Amino acid sequence: MPSAKRNFLSLIVVVAVFGAIMLTGVIGNMRRGNYVVLPIMLTSLGICGLAIWFGHYRVRVLLRDRTPERIIDHYHRSVRRIPYADAAAAYLSALAAAFFGEFSRAHRELDAVDWDKMPPMYQGHRLYAQAVLALLEDTDYPKALRLADEGKRLESTDPKGGLELLDGIIHLVADGANPETIERLERVANKQHGMMPAMCAWALAIHYKRTNQTDKAADYKSLLRMMVPSCAPLQS
Repeated sequence: MPSAKRNFLSLIVVVAVFGAIMLTGVIGNMRRGNYVVLPIMLTSLGICGLAIWFGHYRVRVLLRDRTPERIIDHYHRSVRRIPYADAAAAYLSALAAAFFGEFSRAHRELDAVDWDKMPPMYQGHRLYAQAVLALLEDTDYPKALRLADEGKRLESTDPKGGLELLDGIIHLVADGANPETIERLERVANKQHGMMPAMCAWALAIHYKRTNQTDKAADYKSLLRMMVPSCAPLQS
């Protein structure tokens, strides 16, 4: 998800700059014999690490709910300060609602945004969400592929665009994928955090079932059940 990825990269840059400033200050103080600053810095880093861990843990808990209400609320709150927040929240919430099998809710989230006023990247996001709906709601693989291809075309016009992972998920479910894509989806699925790993596990379970690799299919289905036990693919 490019918007989330940009936020994460921005956070990394801020943390790196802040860390460099802190490290410079610590080294300077230690050279002057002031060692008190070292435990203060370590404590601050520990608090930051704990906050990041808690954020990841919270998302895991929300995805284990019986409904997508709390994860949708989380998406709306977490993106409210970024540009085009309505579009980002609608795309993320529609994916969550669709994956939980609440298709009407997914359509309502998408319909609440005037997409003609959004940049091509977000228009592409919408098409990808509609492609997932085509898979889960309609089981219409050709439609899903058309929507994903159009979404990819739109996003390619924006240097910040590109939902390569979701594109791989859709293509793996609808018509298969190359070994490189499968390997990438496996890496993400095994991270076991967030909606994308769960969707990767879903796609991989389908792929391995189709290719008669029953043990791997069962492993990824179990992984999916652990991450999002009330998701639509597990109810069908």
